[in-house]
Amino acid sequence: MATVSVALASPVSAGAVRSSRSPCKQQAAAIPAFASRKRLQRLQRHGVRAAAASTAGSFAEPPSATVPISRQLPEADERFGGLKVLVAGATGGVGKAVVQQLAAQGIPVRALVRDGVKAAGMLPAAGQGGGVEIVEGDVYKFTTVAKALQGCNAVICATGPTDRLNPLGPFTVDCEGTKNLVAAAQQQGVKKFVHVTSIGCDDPLFPLNAYWGVLFWKKQGEVALQRSGIDYTIVRPGGLLNEPRSGQKVGHVVMEGPDAFGLPPRKRPGSILRTQVAEVCVAALVEPSASGKVVEIIAEENAPARPLTELFASV
Repeated sequence: MATVSVALASPVSAGAVRSSRSPCKQQAAAIPAFASRKRLQRLQRHGVRAAAASTAGSFAEPPSATVPISRQLPEADERFGGLKVLVAGATGGVGKAVVQQLAAQGIPVRALVRDGVKAAGMLPAAGQGGGVEIVEGDVYKFTTVAKALQGCNAVICATGPTDRLNPLGPFTVDCEGTKNLVAAAQQQGVKKFVHVTSIGCDDPLFPLNAYWGVLFWKKQGEVALQRSGIDYTIVRPGGLLNEPRSGQKVGHVVMEGPDAFGLPPRKRPGSILRTQVAEVCVAALVEPSASGKVVEIIAEENAPARPLTELFASV
């Protein structure tokens, strides 16, 4: 019987990989409107703490307790041979679906979580050929991230701040946390890094930026990955859903390049199931045409059904 193992990531030296001064911190002074010093101090007096890494779409409905495993990708796909994937944000809606789909295909997966006991009750115990390894850590702490990545050669990052009252959450998770993951991936020699962000990252006026500049900070995380030299795919989903809205059927994935979707009338709006986002992320690990691309995805009921290979190649 396959098992779930829980480990605590112990400190390791960051060496010269992480610079002493973060570009994200330099950017922080440029957007004082997102959180004034007095407001930060007032929130901190009331016990507001920096958010850690777990996925929760900022403009999405809450993740459900159970996420169905999609079967769009073939099981035992030989292209996944030799991969061991670290999933950051593994207990969030998208992250959990990613772990389930990887495990269902027997792909070795390590889940980076803050609470190992909680994660053990949420994540699948086994796939076809092994268990889900759970490692406790925090993306804001480089040493735990570096330790968690040891032995992995691929990353799917589906992190996001969970405390909407915390003005430091998006900066902490989406900028600094992503930067730590990227630096640790460079140190480890990771072959592929799939990063989940959001539509609107190229639009400074997108309404979500009223939430502590969340898309601004996600964009900084994207830039850090793009400059890293690691083979990457950045996946920007629309509004995240657990199931189709009332009266609607499951739509087919629509994929475009950067800054394609957004708010009407200038752009097309759209939403997508978390399981569909997970399918795109898992496919991006091994799909050559996904390499070095930023893709935006929604699902539309009237869109034609197209293989993910074809969708990636079309962008």
